[in-house]
Amino acid sequence: MGIRLGSTVINCADLDTMTRFWSAALDLVPSSTDPGDDFRVLYGERVNLSLQRALTPVTARDQMHLDLYTDDQEGEVARLTALGARPVEHVTDDPEDDYVILADPESNLFCVCAKPTEVVAGRG
Repeated sequence: MGIRLGSTVINCADLDTMTRFWSAALDLVPSSTDPGDDFRVLYGERVNLSLQRALTPVTARDQMHLDLYTDDQEGEVARLTALGARPVEHVTDDPEDDYVILADPESNLFCVCAKPTEVVAGRG
C-alpha cells in the first residue's frame, strides 16, 4: 500500500497537560518534552498520536474524535477520569454499540467503546 495513517493530530492550547494526559491514557512516549515545542508525536507500539499547539482557539471540537476500544470499559473510563478526563455521556441505545463519551483536559471529545478484542477488525 502506498499510503498509511501516520498519526492523528489534536490541536491544543496546553501542550504539556495534553502530553501528560494522552501519554498516560494510551501508554505512549513523547518525542520531546521541551517547553518550546509546538508539535509532539506521542509514539506507541501500534499507534501514534500527535499534539500541535494551536495558535488560535480551537472551535470545531466535533469535526473528528478518537474511538478507543477496550475489553474493560468501566475500568478504562475510571482510569481515564482519574487522569483528568471528564465524563460526558454513556450511550447504550444499541447493545452492540456501547460507548462512553469523555472529554480530555481541553474538552476534546473521545469515546471509550466496549469492543471485545476478538470483534475488532476481524482480529482476535
